[in-house]
Order: sequence, then structure tokens, then C-alpha cells
Amino acid sequence: MSPHINCKVAAFNLTTLDTYKYPAEVEWEIDQNNKSSYIRLAKIINKDNHVSGVILQHEYGIFGGKEGKNILSFMQNCKKPTLVTLHTVLPTPTLEMEEVTARIIDLATTLVVLTISSKNLVEKIYPKAVGKVFVIPHGIHPIDFSTSPESKIKLELNKYTILSTFGLLSRGKGIEYVIKALPKAIKKYPSILYLILGKTHPVIVRNEGEKYRIKLLRLIRKLGLETHVRFYDQYLDLHELFEFLKATDIYISTSTNPNQAVSGTLSYALGSGRAVISTQFAQAKEIVTPDTGRLVPIKNPEAITKALLDLLSKPERLKEMHLRAYETTRSMLWSNVAEKYVNLLNRPIIPPLNLNHLQTMTNQFGLFQFASLTTPNKDFGYTLDDNARAAIVCSWLAKTSYTKEVEALFSIYFKFIQTCQNQQGQFINYISYHDQKPTAQNGKEDIEETQARTLWALSEIMNSKNIALTMRKEAEKIFLLKFNNMPKLTHIRAKAVAIKSFALAANVLPDYRKLLTQQIKEYADSLLEALKSNSVKYWHWFENHLSYNNGILPESMFIAGQFTGDSTYKDGGISSLQFLIKKTFSGELYMPIGQSSWYKNHGKRSEYDQQPEDPTSMILALSTAYKNTQNVLYKILAERCFSWFLGKNSLHVSLYDEKTGGCYDGLRTKGVNLNEGGESLISYLMSHIIMKELI
Repeated sequence: MSPHINCKVAAFNLTTLDTYKYPAEVEWEIDQNNKSSYIRLAKIINKDNHVSGVILQHEYGIFGGKEGKNILSFMQNCKKPTLVTLHTVLPTPTLEMEEVTARIIDLATTLVVLTISSKNLVEKIYPKAVGKVFVIPHGIHPIDFSTSPESKIKLELNKYTILSTFGLLSRGKGIEYVIKALPKAIKKYPSILYLILGKTHPVIVRNEGEKYRIKLLRLIRKLGLETHVRFYDQYLDLHELFEFLKATDIYISTSTNPNQAVSGTLSYALGSGRAVISTQFAQAKEIVTPDTGRLVPIKNPEAITKALLDLLSKPERLKEMHLRAYETTRSMLWSNVAEKYVNLLNRPIIPPLNLNHLQTMTNQFGLFQFASLTTPNKDFGYTLDDNARAAIVCSWLAKTSYTKEVEALFSIYFKFIQTCQNQQGQFINYISYHDQKPTAQNGKEDIEETQARTLWALSEIMNSKNIALTMRKEAEKIFLLKFNNMPKLTHIRAKAVAIKSFALAANVLPDYRKLLTQQIKEYADSLLEALKSNSVKYWHWFENHLSYNNGILPESMFIAGQFTGDSTYKDGGISSLQFLIKKTFSGELYMPIGQSSWYKNHGKRSEYDQQPEDPTSMILALSTAYKNTQNVLYKILAERCFSWFLGKNSLHVSLYDEKTGGCYDGLRTKGVNLNEGGESLISYLMSHIIMKELI
């Protein structure tokens, strides 16, 4: 642990009669069966300004109440960020376990599990864990690598081939299966000595005494293995333990529980540079490779025998496995694990705002349209679409984080909007970098959406009171010049964006409120008619296909409903958004419609190319729906949707580049599009700001 981090520990006692001499780190003791003891500690921690967060190591058996439910008394009253490490994750928990765990997940700020399989299992059983569960491996101690002969001499074991298992003894340990595997192996390698290190688990001793150890001793005598198996019935300190591990040729991890999430003993053995034979439980299947050991079926002595004969047959290969085990576990050092815990405890759910790539993609004229990797691709120039969106981002930031940096960027984007408007109020979209003049592309494409999106940007600026009044008035002038000379929109998404714009503009243009309201109703009625005419039994949408920026359509219905008070619009928003949710959320993943081809009714949807504009559109729709209905499901789905950027997607890769602050251009079938263009960047920043506000 870093020397500047101070940790205090709360220890749990089984009964009020238990008295232990705890080390200095233990500040508090809790009676596990007394709820008031938990609540009292929570209140103490709340008042302690030196406590920045709580790390809770969870096992069902160490807290009082059925399935350890007493810990909820602490979590419900603790106001500090709480990171919970789930050590036991079962595929079929009892009802009580599931209820307690679900509540823990609700109350925790962050969750940690020790294996990838545990993460997948938690997210499958407890959907609310998605987006807040992370994997940090079991830690290991920093010891020097050494070959077994050195430690064997110290322990007077140099004439033996050492197998070992350590840890508290209990029936689930499965040591009897190793003992049964020894006779055939010893026939070929008579120098084998199996060391069983550790006392019987104190709870086992309390309940049944030494029955398990006696059972093992009887089995040893029955098989005539008295000179080949040795018990060390004692607690070993770390120094003693590592001496035994260094003397070990093959460590055997014997768990009989396939659902065991992790084994500290296996971690320590690999971290000591020992080759291992392990049963096939969750952690072992992830970290034991053919280069470091062998996996065997649970409760299978014959498989253990075979693995022993295999590993012992090639001494030089076994030495290489020792070194490989040591090398591959350096990331598991306790210092690294501690750093990950601290970073995660202090890490917000949403990464910190990073405008570095926005600065990179912007020159004194505007925001570049495309990038080659992280460098602006100047050959494609600029678009009003991207600069209008960038102006929206800055107007949102002006409400909470209007720094000089943001103000300077906003001035560039606002001037770009001014440059793109002609004397008749119309906007052009494409401008060349080389001569900063309109390109021929403006005459080849329908840019209705650009017109509407620019009006949305101007409406956001007019409503952002921290922006200079002169600029807000100029935005109003540009808006009205366009609005008063605006032909009727024909495209469905342009109408939807216009509804957003006009509802905002009506707040600051009282003289135009009636006219804006009429236009909102006209476009909203048009959208409702499209929804009605294209909807059939299993298809409830505004078109006969799903394409891009889909969330804007139901969102505009919510906005129209709220603005006009007409519940018909809101109902259309709810029903169409529900349809879109069904089509774009698969299990716990958000799956935007792929841009390679549209998803037609009765057709096959395209899974890729997934682009950042779509999750942003969906987040905006879900956020608006949540604010209109207070249905918490919309908030949960928005969080899940945002996690698409952070790696919770169909390829399990992050689209957000934490180093640059940029966003990759999309998900392809074989990976990400590594270019970090303007639209992708602004889409991420919009999503970031909305989620920060929502959470």
C-alpha cells in the first residue's frame, strides 16, 4: 500500500465473548450479531473527515443474520463511497443470498470480483451490477525467485521431490484425492514427499473436532504412505510459508468446489514461482496455463496421478514452468492490487471530463470533421453539423464548468455557425480547410437535419445564461433569420430535432411562443401519423426500418408532450421508446443498429458498424424519458447505454480513449475503428455531460 494512504480496519467478532489481540490497524470491533454495532460504526465513519471511502470484503459467513444480512445495516447508514469485494459468487444462490446480494449491489458505489468468470456471473444474475463491477485479482507478496534446492536444504528436505498443499484444513479441501493419487506416482518417483501445511479450520474444530484430519491419517496408513505424507499441524507465518513454497516442486490446489471463485493459496503458490496442479474451479481455469501447470477434474485421483507423472517426467521443463509462473504473476503483487483498489474507490463511475482531444481537433476556424487515428484529417475540412454539436457541448458546460478553455472553444464554434449562414438565413454544411469556402458537397446532399440541428444549437446557446448576453442576442438573431425564412421540413429526424429546438427557443422568445408552439404541434402530429401508419403487430416505429440517430424520434415526442401538455405525444414517446429498447438492448448490452445496412421490418438487423452517435441519441432519449416519467428503469438503461463507450459492448472493448479524451469512430466486426473523428468525440462528450447530470 502506498505510504501516504492510511487504512483503518473494522474487525468482526463471532460473539461478544470473543476477545482477540488485534494489530494496531484494527480501530473498531463489531459484534456480528448486533445491528446497532454496525449502525454505530457507520455514523462514526460518516463524521470522520479523514475517511474517504470504505472497502468491504464480503463473505456471507462473516456477518451476522441470515446469509450475513446484518451488513446491510452498515451499508444503509454509511454515507461514504463503498467498494464491496464479492469473494463468493454462486451460479444458483439461495433466495436469501440473492436478496442480500442484490441489496448490497444497490447500496455499493463500486463492486470488485477476483475473476472474469465471477464478473460475468454477477452481471448475469444481478443486472444492476452492470457498469459498476470490476475485476482485481487476488494479491501476492513480493518475494525473490529461487529454485527449490536452496530452500530444500534449509528445511532439510533436499533428498525429496516435494509436493505441497497449504491452508486451513476442512472437508472441502479435497486432500484425500491427492493421497489416493500418490501410490502410482511413488512407484515411479519414490522420492515424493507430500506436505500438508496448516491447522484445521477453527470453525471445523469447534463443530466436529479433528475428524477430517483423522480420516486422512487413516487413509495414509491404509495406503502405506506414512513415509511419503507429512502434516505440519500449525499456523505458519509468511516467512515460514514462503520457505516451504520455495522448497516445493509442484504445488497442488485441491478444491472440490467448482464454484469457488478464488483461492489465495493458489495465488501465493504461483506467485512464489511454483508449478501447480489444480482442480478446475473458477480462478484456476483462468490463471493456470500449460506453461505454469495442469488442470484436473475435481475429485479425480487418476487425473492427479497422470498430471504428476507428466510434470515430473521432464525436470528441465518443470524448472521453466516455475520461472514462467513467477513472471506471469507480477501484476498480482499486493502493491499493484492495492493501487487498483484505491484508484477504483476514488474513481467516479463516469471518467473525468477530458477536453484534450477537442482541443486537438479544433483550430482557429472550427472543429475538423475527421481524424486519422488521433490527428485531424484536414483534407475533409469541416462541417456545420459537428461544429453545431460542439457549440451545444460548450453551452452545456457553460452551466457548470465554463472555464476560459471552454469559452475560447465556444467562440470558435459560434463564429463557425455565423460563417455558415447566408443572407437568406439558410445554412451550408461543408467547408474546405484549404480555402475555408463552401464545397460542392453542399449542393449534392439534402442537409435538412443540419438546418434543424443548428437551430437546436442556437436554442441551447440562447438558454445558457452564463454565456455573454451579446452572444446570446447574436444567437437569437441568427435563429430568427433562419426561422422566418424556413421552408417546411420534410424529413422525420429533422422535424424531431426542430421540436427540441423550438421548445427551448420558446422559453426565451415570448413573442414567438405561439408560432413556435404551432410548429411543434404540426411536426409532432406528423411524427404521430408516421408512427401510426408504419406500426404493425410486432413493429411500433415511425418508419418501416431502424437506421441512425433513432433515439431523437421518441425523445421529441416526450418533449412535445411536456411542452404542449398533450399526453398523446407522451404516450407515443413511451411506446416507441419501449420498442427501440427491445430492439437495441440484448441481455445486459446496448447494441445500436449497425450502420452497414438498416434494419428493415421482417428483415435481418445489421450488428455492425456501430457508431457513437446512436448511444448518444439513446442516452438523450432515456434521460428525457426519466425526467418526464421518473421511471428509474430509464435511468438504469441510460447508465447501461453509456457503458457501451467504456467497453460494455458486443466486442468488450472501450470506445473511449482515456489517454486522449477522444472516442473511436465505431465498432466493426473485428474491432474498433481507431480513428477519433469529430462526430464520435462530440457524441461521447454529450453523453458524458448528460450522464453526469443524470447520476
